[in-house]
Amino acid sequence: MPTTHLSVLGLDVQRVVTPLEAADVDADRVRLVRDEADPEQGRDPDDCAPGAPRASARAAKAVSERLAGRETLDEARLPFTASFEELYAATADLLREAAADGDVRVNLAGAPPQVAAAFYAARTALVDGGELGRGTVSLLTIPATERPDLDAIDDLRTLVADVEAASDAFAEFRRVADGPAAAAVARPLRIALSDLRDALAEASGESRPSRPNSRVRRPAGARGARSGGDSPLGAMSSYVGRAREQLADLVESEAPRPDPEDTRDPNAVLDALDEWLDTESRLLASVEDDPHELVARFRTSCEARFGKFEDRATIELFESLDRFEAHLDAYLDARSQLSAAAGPVAERTADLSERATAAATTLSELDDSGPATGESALELDAHALSPLGDLEAAVLSVLATGPPRSRPRARRAVAAELRERAEHHGIVAGARDEETWSAFDSFCVGVARDSVTGDRFEKRLSNALAPRLDVAVEGLAANGFVATRERERGRDALEPTDAGRLWASTTDWESFRETVVDDLLRDCVERDEGVADA
Repeated sequence: MPTTHLSVLGLDVQRVVTPLEAADVDADRVRLVRDEADPEQGRDPDDCAPGAPRASARAAKAVSERLAGRETLDEARLPFTASFEELYAATADLLREAAADGDVRVNLAGAPPQVAAAFYAARTALVDGGELGRGTVSLLTIPATERPDLDAIDDLRTLVADVEAASDAFAEFRRVADGPAAAAVARPLRIALSDLRDALAEASGESRPSRPNSRVRRPAGARGARSGGDSPLGAMSSYVGRAREQLADLVESEAPRPDPEDTRDPNAVLDALDEWLDTESRLLASVEDDPHELVARFRTSCEARFGKFEDRATIELFESLDRFEAHLDAYLDARSQLSAAAGPVAERTADLSERATAAATTLSELDDSGPATGESALELDAHALSPLGDLEAAVLSVLATGPPRSRPRARRAVAAELRERAEHHGIVAGARDEETWSAFDSFCVGVARDSVTGDRFEKRLSNALAPRLDVAVEGLAANGFVATRERERGRDALEPTDAGRLWASTTDWESFRETVVDDLLRDCVERDEGVADA
């Protein structure tokens, strides 16, 4: 009798194609079950809206490409996002249609929770109503042996927290260093440069600095200030200055003429130093151009022009130049020290960037394999082995068997359930010889025998589950198992929908505790770093 294999498409890839590629499941015909309301069907994933639509389109494209070699591959449509009653009716019709040609195998590994619940309900109704034989329709899943999506979420949350902390610290460091600190460190050098310009003007017989666009304004009464160029004293100074310049030219004319670069206008050199200081104002960057060459050129030019004089103005000029060089050396040393201090921070930021790149690679790999991976197909006779993820199933069970809860209360209820299960394992293990205990048994014995250890474990577990719980609740809500009830006061509450209540009413609670809850407990214990010391 021919067999039809229905593969429900969601976000999984590897667990959908594995049974067929490994020939674990015989199939004469393969049908990919897709959401009939999906607006992205047939579109390139890169053209789809970001988020769930793009991820769903990528998964569908990857599955179609990997199974494209089969001649009997086609598609079926179901209203994934419709009401549960409409989805249930359409699912029952699909099973009737497929079963008319022979046996039906349904792979629910990639099915959204509401779709999986509809297949369970429809199969049960058709078999119990006598329309189909008990062995005609088989529900399969591929238990997840690895959850790269949860690992990626943990890594990303840690990375994001580290990046935000490092970025904030580095941004503040840069803001202070290249802002107020830069101005403060450069201020003495700017003052020394202004003093040097005043000293040059005085030695040249000028009444004020000649730089027209000088950014430094000398305060009233500062050294080098002049009352104006109209006074007799100002005119005399200008006359004397011109005479000294002429005399300097005569002295130079008698000696071998130096290189033109060494006789540059000293005011032009000061302008160049001003421009250098304006450009080199980033304390966290290495100095690009060494200004000592400009300073040496200025000194050479001044020595050529005023070196023969020993009056007060000339002495003050060279003393100002010495002070400027001292301030320049201090400024460059401060730049060097701060640049060295910024190095480790920059390295840390680079390390975080590399981790972000690795996380991005992991996320792209999820597009190829899906959120979970597994190998062996498992036939599902009832809800006891639900295709829900471990944490999703635990959260849905808590919500379906109690009053509506806020997210923090739901998280604490799941943590309390896991603690109770750990105490059960601890009591069972405690009755055996201690030499037979595994690391997991030893941990559970500690929880069962010491209430302080148990309280600490429950609290730590509740906090650790917070990010994973958010992901599980979002998945349950997106697929119709859980809804949010808005409250006028207090936190909004989570409560199960009709699909969630159907799941709870058809679940064998004891089997559920022995499978899903135990798997989740072991996973949480293995993730806990304290287990190694227990």
